[in-house]
Amino acid sequence: MIAFLGLGLISGSLAGALRAAGWRGELIAWGPRAPSLERGVELGVIDRFTLDLAAAISDADVVVIGAPPEATAVLLPQVLALAEQNGQPVVTDMASIKGFIVEAAVPTYARFVPGHPIAGSEHSGVDAATPQLFEGREVILTPTDTTESAAVSVVERIWAVAGARVTHMSAADHDAALAASSHMPHMLAYALTAMLGDHELAPMRHGGGALRDMTRIAASDPVMWRDIALTNRDAILEAMDAVATEHSALRTMIANADDVALEVFFARCRHIRREHDAILNPLHRAAEGAD
Repeated sequence: MIAFLGLGLISGSLAGALRAAGWRGELIAWGPRAPSLERGVELGVIDRFTLDLAAAISDADVVVIGAPPEATAVLLPQVLALAEQNGQPVVTDMASIKGFIVEAAVPTYARFVPGHPIAGSEHSGVDAATPQLFEGREVILTPTDTTESAAVSVVERIWAVAGARVTHMSAADHDAALAASSHMPHMLAYALTAMLGDHELAPMRHGGGALRDMTRIAASDPVMWRDIALTNRDAILEAMDAVATEHSALRTMIANADDVALEVFFARCRHIRREHDAILNPLHRAAEGAD
């Protein structure tokens, strides 16, 4: 049996993916309030729910914490203590910061496997969950030196059933890489959206595909992204400084009307983006290959 602690977009999508793949074990959920859990039962995402955390953990073979980073860090010590006392289930999380979470994993628990699925949406809540969310997507696991290999294998199997590909990194490398590849794009989207919202000509009313794509993630959950900005602050600031350097160089090219440098810069960026299309659009590429 798998117990989901918190039932939102990510945890609901994982439960739905397991259900769609024919997972035979029972899927239950816990949360501090009933409405989202009741909705999960109505949608067929979970079999049942409980408001008793100890009961959820004592019944489970695997516990999946689906909460923002700050909430995960607060909940984790209690979960690990209960797990130690109740059958020692495998425990994993899905928070997008790993160093902060690993530091919060006290008491030390050998069957805790920190994880982060690189998938999401600007929407939130179990109603936005979709079983296809993880197909072809990466899930990064950051086991420590004390993590049991058998526990890692259990978590790897769950994500493989959901259609994801699993990689391993250290928590520090994860946080630095994700600051550049995920957290920084969100900061850019927020900054761009704020500028557009303050512009006297209200440019958002005249936007097309480029504006839609660049600002979509600015509609993401503000609580989660507040947590990410604060818990991965140093790595995000480093990535912001790196982008500021590139932005300054681009501004100089435009100010100097340097057509040759601009074309070289844009061509290089196009090459980098196209080189990674199979990773960024895995389902699109798979569909093309099937034709």
